Amino acid sequence: MSTNYIKPQLSAGFRDYLPKDQIPRQKIIKTIQNVFESFGFVPLKTPAIERKINLTGGKDLDMEIFKAKLEGSPKELALRFDLTVPLARVISANPKLEKPFKRYQVGRVWRGERPQDGRYREFLQFDADIIGTKSLMADSEIVAVMFETMKALGVNNFLIKLNNRKILNGLSQYIGFDKKKTRDVLRIIDKKDKKSWPELEQEFKKEVKLSNDQIKKIKEFISIKPGKEELLNKVKKLMAQSKQALVGIGELLQITKNLKALGVDDKNWDIDLSVARGLGYYTGTVFETILTDLPEIGSIFSGGRYDNLVNRFSPADISGVGASIGVDRFFVAMDKLGLIENIKTKTKVIVLPLNKDCFLESQKIVSQLRQNNISAEVYLGRADSFKEKIIYAAKKQIPVSVIIGPDEIKKKLVQIKDMEKEKQIEVKIDNFIEKIKEII
Repeated sequence: MSTNYIKPQLSAGFRDYLPKDQIPRQKIIKTIQNVFESFGFVPLKTPAIERKINLTGGKDLDMEIFKAKLEGSPKELALRFDLTVPLARVISANPKLEKPFKRYQVGRVWRGERPQDGRYREFLQFDADIIGTKSLMADSEIVAVMFETMKALGVNNFLIKLNNRKILNGLSQYIGFDKKKTRDVLRIIDKKDKKSWPELEQEFKKEVKLSNDQIKKIKEFISIKPGKEELLNKVKKLMAQSKQALVGIGELLQITKNLKALGVDDKNWDIDLSVARGLGYYTGTVFETILTDLPEIGSIFSGGRYDNLVNRFSPADISGVGASIGVDRFFVAMDKLGLIENIKTKTKVIVLPLNKDCFLESQKIVSQLRQNNISAEVYLGRADSFKEKIIYAAKKQIPVSVIIGPDEIKKKLVQIKDMEKEKQIEVKIDNFIEKIKEII
């Protein structure tokens, strides 16, 4: 017999979710889905593998993507790195879709990033997007979706930070650097939560070749304290010479009014000029959500407006705005905050036959339970002793045990044990469903 066993080890950046983790994860997913659907979003599913050119647009990306190879195929394939680019492909391939098109999608994505706490190479994203409208009401509604989702997930201490890329794109005129450098400047600004200011300063000097005065102005700009209308009025005076920035300021002013009308609590959102968002396709409003009790874990729900993304596939002028919640990072954060209830099973009742002569009756009982919408299972293990069976039920945290033996079958009874209270009662078989419902 061979002893050359393979070590059961995962690749770095990937993880398994055992039932105690996966059950609360599924609850999170269901909660998000319910909120998204309450806003009128409809589900969409796209393949995990795309043509590489679909994902990259034929350009080199700042991130490492996972390639997929099909023997004999000349086409380059890759695993999707987000759900937004595949959405753009779907919209382009289906021009008759009614617009605005409000879709949600949950799916795994893959990025070759350096694994760290709350960041994996395979992770689950849950997106909501509105395609086919330039209305700022759509931007506002995405923020409202983010707010309602966090509340529904039981999180109270969170902050949605808003900015506008038009303001950031106006920095070149305000500060006085070549606008071709804007993307590199924003890329460095986006690292503000991960690196110290001296580190960012060195990047501005070495990589973008900015002067000390220009860097000083950038620091002053991103150091403006978050706020709302008063902040925007201040920036309006500061950047009065930049037409593009003024457009972005005007958009944020309108969104602040919309959010009040939508009932988004003032304490859970702010305008923060340092929010840049890394992806280059954002063109207007950008937003990210942090947990104020755990800011170090980074943004867990973010997105923005992307007016030109569909142009990769079509000349059509189709705008979009959306946000994505990283389920895995959110789960890690909730676990750190002690807000995850570890549940080992969804089973409410386990039927324990005392011996093999009770198997058929046990199956009848479990069938009745399921027909009454009570999740139930029969003990299928090899243990002979009743004590071992009860220990099994207790370890799985099943609330109720139904015990059936030869005497119970003769008398048409069952023994019902409330596992939490450690109380056991004898009930006629005709009435046992009602009694179990009282307990659970």
